[in-house]
Amino acid sequence: MGIYSMEAAIEAARLEEQAYGGNYSIEAEFRNFSFAPNEVVMDAGCGTGVLSRYIAEHFKVKHIDALDYSDLRLKQAKDLLKGSAKRAIHFHQQNLNELEPKFYGQYDTVICRYVIEHMKDPMLVLENLKKTLKQNGRMIIVELDGVLINLYSNHHVFNRYLEELKGKIQFDMNIGKKVPSYLKRIGLSDIEWSASLVSCQGKNLLEERDNTMKRFIALRDYFIGIFGTKERSEEFQRLYLEEMDKPENTLVFTKYVCMGKNI
Repeated sequence: MGIYSMEAAIEAARLEEQAYGGNYSIEAEFRNFSFAPNEVVMDAGCGTGVLSRYIAEHFKVKHIDALDYSDLRLKQAKDLLKGSAKRAIHFHQQNLNELEPKFYGQYDTVICRYVIEHMKDPMLVLENLKKTLKQNGRMIIVELDGVLINLYSNHHVFNRYLEELKGKIQFDMNIGKKVPSYLKRIGLSDIEWSASLVSCQGKNLLEERDNTMKRFIALRDYFIGIFGTKERSEEFQRLYLEEMDKPENTLVFTKYVCMGKNI
């Protein structure tokens, strides 16, 4: 399903930790949403199930179908389940590019969090997810703009590496701003969105630096593929962390929370 390899156990741990940090807080993302007790919810691209667990624990919906392509991620998600969430969450191995028709028209709310940025054809995924909505159901998409690539520096060697990364990376690192338009294009109505700026200073910088270090470790082979050799990949990572630490450099990215309704 996508091009983002998440098989390393360290990546699962990183994503779990990230969801409860300040920069990527699930609580902040869903602070303004409410869910009815009879709602049926889909978590599309559930990963380790952190979002499904949060919804089950805080909103007490009827049940949640958590979908992911990776059998390893689904096993990890099941192992992390505790208490009442075990009864509320049902896991399914599914490719979001080719959803089975049994999921069509079943959901009051479909949530897709930090997933479509990794897809080769995000519009196809969104069109498939729209098919799963009930009449008057809603789709909630959470995405980012500029994470990793927005580090500004005057270091010439680092900047050449960063431009190389931007040219070769297969993710859409600026997809957040596009999501409201995508939701309109697939035929959803009443489009709403909010954007929050993550300014990496102080505590936010320390959190993002730690997250970036773990991202580099988890995606070691991916970055070697980008830069061609282990040595070049390691030099980029070293320079990136060094440039993050310089107070004159800036790292800012934007988180978008978007919603559309199937009217």
